[in-house]
Amino acid sequence: MELKPRNYIFIALFLVLIGIQAYLLLNSFQLKKREIYSLTKEKLGKIDDHDALFDNDLLNNQDATAYYIELAQGKIIAQDLKKIYEEKAKRSEQVLTHYVDSLFAPFGYQVKLQKVILRIDYKNLNKTLIDTPIIVYKTTGVIQQPIELSSSTWTTAKTVNQLTKEKSVELNKEENMDSFLVLRKSTFEVVNLNWIVFKELIFLLLNTFFILLALLFLFYKTYQNLQKQQKQIIVLHDIVDNISHELKTPIATLKIASKTMRKLPDVAIIDVFDRQIDRLEQTLHPLMEGEEMAVNKAITSSKVNAILSDFQLTHTNIQFNVSTSLKEAIPINDADFTTVLLNLLDNSIKYGGTQLDIVLGLRNNLFTLQVSDNGLGIDQAEIPYIFEKFYRIQKDNIHNSKGLGLGLYLVKKIVDHYRGQIHIDSKLNQGTTFTITLPNEYETFVG
Repeated sequence: MELKPRNYIFIALFLVLIGIQAYLLLNSFQLKKREIYSLTKEKLGKIDDHDALFDNDLLNNQDATAYYIELAQGKIIAQDLKKIYEEKAKRSEQVLTHYVDSLFAPFGYQVKLQKVILRIDYKNLNKTLIDTPIIVYKTTGVIQQPIELSSSTWTTAKTVNQLTKEKSVELNKEENMDSFLVLRKSTFEVVNLNWIVFKELIFLLLNTFFILLALLFLFYKTYQNLQKQQKQIIVLHDIVDNISHELKTPIATLKIASKTMRKLPDVAIIDVFDRQIDRLEQTLHPLMEGEEMAVNKAITSSKVNAILSDFQLTHTNIQFNVSTSLKEAIPINDADFTTVLLNLLDNSIKYGGTQLDIVLGLRNNLFTLQVSDNGLGIDQAEIPYIFEKFYRIQKDNIHNSKGLGLGLYLVKKIVDHYRGQIHIDSKLNQGTTFTITLPNEYETFVG
């Protein structure tokens, strides 16, 4: 399908429309995601207030700080502290999962939650005790695409009271204050987020799809109608071009016959008038709607002689040699045969032929028409293109006559209709021979 400029304009506009629709859908998707995230954060925002859920999750200042001091003093290692947190997180996992599920069941959300300690710094020695994540609590499953719920820095400290004696009086002195900096982060994931958004936007998606589909259908029907009209225009142009080409020969023959008649009245000239008038009528039949087409009959050898005689009348300076062994009708109707023969003869003369040899015969159940000339010949590179519509050889020394480039196109079209073949033998400056073979079957030219 060849695309016209108007097609490209439609495609461009259609792509712009798709882009606009995609942009609106994407914005709607992002907006719906933000609404879901906002609601989820709101529901999860105060979850740390429910200490009972986590079985003392070591976020209590005193408990946590005690372990941090032991870690700072080397009594335990980072792996021990991590194990302690993991055990407590495991004990609270089922309870937390059930609680989070109950929060979001009315909305149809499947939410996972997790809180981790990212780092613990011992401020007294400006030393990092832990720099790998430790899970404080989490729901069942693994978070694949975490969304940050909150992050914070927690400072905890503990002062050791030491008992001393001065002047027989016991005194308490505060010293050895251990201070820790703890970086924490909570994350969550709405597992079925895409499905939730899809359900919310399904109506908008369907509307967009049907609008685009309707536009495509309208474009297809419009394009289909334009194609039909274009084909009709092409057919009309073909008819007009063919008729214009076919009218040249009978008109030229009638002019010469008229001049001859004025000089010397002759009954044979009247026959020429009749034949050419018949040909003009046949040529104009495609434009006469409502009138029945004349039934073309197989052409006889006498009709062939009449066609050649009329053609010689308009080309008195050309030598014609005709050889025929036909004793029966030729398997092609007279209008088509006249078009083929006269176009081959006219083509030979146009390209320099002064002597034409026409041979007609029947052999091996094949009808053969051969037209040879002594003209300028055809370059081998041009031969594959000479049957194309409107094609004319573009060398200045090949022809000096004007034409539409329809002659050989019409010949090829008619030969193909009769399931025949054309062979060309040509040499530059020596001449060209066209050989046409048709199957000798009467049914091939009926209809």
